[in-house]
Amino acid sequence: MERVRLALVGLGSIAVGQYLPQIAELPDAEVVAVCDVRQDWAAEQARRFGIARVFTDFDAMLADAPFDALVNTASIPAHFPLNLAALRAGKHVYSQKPFASTVEEATVLIDEAARRGLKMSCSPIHLLRPEIQEMRRLVQEGVLGKVSLVRCRSSHGGPEYFQYRDADPTWFFQEGGGPLLDMGVHGLHQVTGILGPARSVSCLSGVSEKVRVARSGAFDGREIRPEVDDNTLIMLDFGEATFAVVDSSYCVKAAQGPGLEIFGSAGTISAARRAREDEPPFELYRDEPAAGVRGWMAPILRLPRVRQAVGVVDLVDAIRTGRRPVLTPEHARHVIEIMNTCLPAAREGRTIPLRTTF
Repeated sequence: MERVRLALVGLGSIAVGQYLPQIAELPDAEVVAVCDVRQDWAAEQARRFGIARVFTDFDAMLADAPFDALVNTASIPAHFPLNLAALRAGKHVYSQKPFASTVEEATVLIDEAARRGLKMSCSPIHLLRPEIQEMRRLVQEGVLGKVSLVRCRSSHGGPEYFQYRDADPTWFFQEGGGPLLDMGVHGLHQVTGILGPARSVSCLSGVSEKVRVARSGAFDGREIRPEVDDNTLIMLDFGEATFAVVDSSYCVKAAQGPGLEIFGSAGTISAARRAREDEPPFELYRDEPAAGVRGWMAPILRLPRVRQAVGVVDLVDAIRTGRRPVLTPEHARHVIEIMNTCLPAAREGRTIPLRTTF
């Protein structure tokens, strides 16, 4: 089979810093067109990565550029309409998170892809990470016994704090932005990827920092007044008294504790962010009196890190082999429902059942 032809829309920092250079190394795929509203910037990146076609209009790219799959790295509010237009044009889709904003939009995309026989792969990439796959295996095979509680940190100090040097971070604090869609989606994908679909959601949420100040780059000193919640605590019920807590906040300036912990009747998994490649991806505590095992141990295996474009690799391989992508839109839709349910649950002070599964 010939190389899979990709077109990429949205030339932000993640596209230029990660997706384009990583895709350029793939033997079975190539980017043949890029699209961004900034013409000079798009042309510069096309020259840098040897890409033949440059567009500032997405519809023009769909009509004029011959490609097989879209890589959507545009801003969050643009994901759904661009993904839908690509599917209607007969293109496979890999989308940055979240691939839609509501369950209804997600269902439209899932149905459209199924109707046309097209494949969708939806970020985040956590289920392609070997350490998450191993944690899932340990849970499913009962190594931890009955899992009772999962804690996951899915937060940072805010995009104005460190992330955006040359772009205005204000939109992160407006409708369609916020830490739930930006950060919470990561923790929710990890927790549900390991435990499976959640049954209901409770939540605490609000605006903690009323005024934020950009700390670097072209917008240094700009004051931002959040219009959406910047501090959200999510509680998930998986049934049989198995609970998970995910923090989704722009109020965590620094942290040293584990990012993910899983507590079971026969053991614990504690995963910190690795500083070096040779560090173990997590530590395992086992309590098995019959086997004379009780204590902490670092797994012998050294699991490699994956890079951001592994989701594109997953889609390309699915196209070439005919298999289903690992990063399914049904899983992503379930996470979207959780995120959409969080704020009503917080405002109304109640637990809300979930309808979707995967």
